[in-house]
Amino acid sequence: MPAPVARDEKLAAAVSENGRSLRVASIESDNDLSEPLVTSRGSHPGNRLSAPSWDGRNDLWVADRNPAAPRLLVLRGGTGEPVTVHTPWLDSDVRIDELRLSEDGVRIALRLTRNGKTTLHIGRVERQGSGDSQKVSVVDIQSIAPRMESVTSVSWAGPSRLIVLGKQAGGVQQVRYLQTDGSASAAVIPGLNQVKSVAAASDERAPLVAAADDGIVRLQSGVNWQPMVEKGTSPVYPG
Repeated sequence: MPAPVARDEKLAAAVSENGRSLRVASIESDNDLSEPLVTSRGSHPGNRLSAPSWDGRNDLWVADRNPAAPRLLVLRGGTGEPVTVHTPWLDSDVRIDELRLSEDGVRIALRLTRNGKTTLHIGRVERQGSGDSQKVSVVDIQSIAPRMESVTSVSWAGPSRLIVLGKQAGGVQQVRYLQTDGSASAAVIPGLNQVKSVAAASDERAPLVAAADDGIVRLQSGVNWQPMVEKGTSPVYPG
């Protein structure tokens, strides 16, 4: 059984290096690490669990990318029994590479791969009923970056804005802001070589963070990219 966690404790979620299991633990106590809350049977890490994401209701979301049984899961309060989210658009031909829940908990940004092409979509989270009988669905999936040939990383950057790392057809890799309706933001982001992932906070005053060949770097208003740490792969803000 998982170690008990007080309702007001702050939690951290982590997927094992091989992508097979998801665990959640308090960052304020010395409790032992819990037993896995979710386990994937995928044949290799790319077909196992995605990185998790918290929503504004303190629920934890994760995708199992096993092509034999693809599923999107939500754990209420971060420690509840995994509930399979209703996703009529998800099948063995679609893989959820990355998911990020909006701060309000009613929208989800998804990097979806089909036929070797990874694109960015926004979906709406619906909740019907209450308690243990509540049904959760992700519906109205819409592509919001159709001109991008591939999308490598995405993060919410405010109530209706995303930061996206991707490449346009025939173009070079770029980091750009997109509105949730797919329109490009007027904000200009200085170029950065060999970016691997990006992260932003809901508070637009917080710096943009990225993983690049030079380590983890940050971008604050009015200055250029600055180094933070020499090593790192996946920076992320809560969410």
